[in-house]
Amino acid sequence: MNKIYTGSYKNCKSGNLISISRDKGEDASFKGKYITSLAPLGPYFKIWRKNRGVVDELENNKYYIEEYYKEVLSNIDIESILSKEINPILLCYEESNEFCHRHIVAEYINIKYNINVDEIEIDEKGNIKYKERPKYIREYLEEIMNRKVK
Repeated sequence: MNKIYTGSYKNCKSGNLISISRDKGEDASFKGKYITSLAPLGPYFKIWRKNRGVVDELENNKYYIEEYYKEVLSNIDIESILSKEINPILLCYEESNEFCHRHIVAEYINIKYNINVDEIEIDEKGNIKYKERPKYIREYLEEIMNRKVK
C-alpha cells in the first residue's frame, strides 16, 4: 500500500480525494470518488447517534468503535480496496479533532498493516497541514482487535 491520508470534506481541496461516507459526500457537495464499503452501517450507527448527549460520550464512542470493527472492518479487505488508489485521502464530514469513523479506519490500517495514516488539511495548491486525531481511538481499537471481537 502507498501513503494513505484522512481528512474532512471541508478541509481537503486537492489530491486523490475519496469519500467514505454513506451519502458519498453529497451533503458537502462532493462529486469525487467514493468507497461506500467503508461507510458506517445499520442499527449501531442509529443507536450511537441517538445516545449522543444521553450517555457518556467516551462509552458511546467505544460502543461505536467496537460495532464498526465487527460490522465493517473485520468483513472487508481494505488492502485490496486501497491498493487501486495512489495516495488516497479518505474523507467524511467531521473535523479532525472530532470522533469519526475515518479515524477508526486510519488506526485500523496503522495497526493491521503498520502504515501510518496521517490526518491532514490540504488546500487547492496541495499545501498540507498535519492534524491530530483523538488518541483514545487507537487504544480502544487495539484492545478490540486483540480480543478478536466478532
